[in-house]
Amino acid sequence: MKVLLIKHPTTHFENTAPPVSGLPLGLLSIAACLRASGHEVSIYDAIVGADQQRWNAVSTGDCLHLGATWEEIRRIISDARPELVGISNQFTSQLENALLTAQAVKQVSRDITVVVGGAHASVMPSTFFKNPGMVDFTVTGEGEETLVELVDTLQRKGDVRSVSGISYMDGTRLVTQAPRKFIAKLDGLPFPAYDLIDMSRYFEFNSRGKDGREAYRYPGSECSVSVITSRGCPYNCIFCSIHLSMGKAFRANSVEYVLEHIRLLKERYGVRHIHFEDDNFSFDMQRFSAILDGIIANRFDITWDTPNGIRADRLDEEIIRKCRDSGCTYLRIGVESANEYVSRHIVRKHLDVDTVVNVSKLCSRIGIDLEAFYMIGLPGETVPQMKETVDFAIRQERTLGLTPYGLFTATPLIGTELYKICVEHGYISSELTAANIATATQGEGVLSTEEFSPGMLKVLLHDFHRRHLTARIVYSLRFILSHPSYLWYRLTSTCYLSQLLPLLKTGKVRELVSELLLYRYKNCVVRKVGFR
Repeated sequence: MKVLLIKHPTTHFENTAPPVSGLPLGLLSIAACLRASGHEVSIYDAIVGADQQRWNAVSTGDCLHLGATWEEIRRIISDARPELVGISNQFTSQLENALLTAQAVKQVSRDITVVVGGAHASVMPSTFFKNPGMVDFTVTGEGEETLVELVDTLQRKGDVRSVSGISYMDGTRLVTQAPRKFIAKLDGLPFPAYDLIDMSRYFEFNSRGKDGREAYRYPGSECSVSVITSRGCPYNCIFCSIHLSMGKAFRANSVEYVLEHIRLLKERYGVRHIHFEDDNFSFDMQRFSAILDGIIANRFDITWDTPNGIRADRLDEEIIRKCRDSGCTYLRIGVESANEYVSRHIVRKHLDVDTVVNVSKLCSRIGIDLEAFYMIGLPGETVPQMKETVDFAIRQERTLGLTPYGLFTATPLIGTELYKICVEHGYISSELTAANIATATQGEGVLSTEEFSPGMLKVLLHDFHRRHLTARIVYSLRFILSHPSYLWYRLTSTCYLSQLLPLLKTGKVRELVSELLLYRYKNCVVRKVGFR
């Protein structure tokens, strides 16, 4: 069967993350499996694959649209002449774009079968069938085996009732099949079908500052990709939605598989930097350590980071040194709350805050830039407990350089334990629209409890941001005084000067000073990671 897989355009609202993008990881993996099963597959990324004039978000009134126009998408579909189109929809806030993409497919031809997968489809498949005739099937959970079986069944005109892990309409009745078992042996999956996309376009996209992940910048760092080497999370953090699509059982690629994957990316596609997107990259410490040993022994000469975060209690001195020696540019840990009661009984994270302090000290001494996720506004949390988290975040940044990667407000993502608690107690004060969900984590809270209101959270956030800047300045000055080579590297490197001179030429003095003195990756500069 001829299959076209589409990554849809995205909508971005005021006070949300900037309009950026990255590789369509899920589609690349599914495409490889479909091709191995004998199907003809192509991929269209409606963001990076769009006309380069559309690489900048376009205002559509109260929001921004990133990616191809619907006319361009219809043309791509018409030219591809697919029998089936698969659409990836990862986020509830982007639901409308998935539906509009399905509509575009049906406008080209009602005979094309439309299948939608992704996190939102796994949680609320019914939302895709409210407009009859737009979406034919949704896929729940992992899509590789399910979509292959569905396409095989459709091709031979078999009975779709035999396919687990899908939903569809039978007349006016929504049919949801039994969930499919999670893939136990990930090494059985082929490497993602990178050859179906133009990797150079993604590198060019990254070079324009559009990479969906922040990275330490050096010549060639734009040649970066995201990689996932494991799935599932056995922990019980109430705000996390990963269980809904990937389950709780930790499943991982072998060390050998991961190293061969890295070799492929480096040798065939010229990749220089990898974002390890795993939710638990360091869960199996023996495996994690062996991967780092392999990167060092094979002299891959890459840099890497962990944007989704790893647990602080899965880091020790030996591992941190290996991270540094294997090219790690930064580690990011999930702290959430600094209050022990909140961490254990509300977040259900069970992370000792003393462990965070010890890891911060190790990273500071060994020379690894460390960042942390913090969160406030959980049901049952009090304002004094939130202030304890704010005080901890500021203190650690000022003294040890543990940079807060934001202080987020709790968002009840549909299907999570947090969502169930909030619905049960009536804590959701605003309708969970796409805009509200997108802005909620950034401070526009949607929860109101006996202990706090959204307005109270905004006051705490304002205080945090003010103190955060002061702490950052204090730590930066201390770092520069203890590492005099830092400014020398910054001011004599052509790479850094190329970043600083445009700010000087345009008179952006404040931005220039911030970029020079408050740069996030100070340890990277001192170590000159990425320069050979």
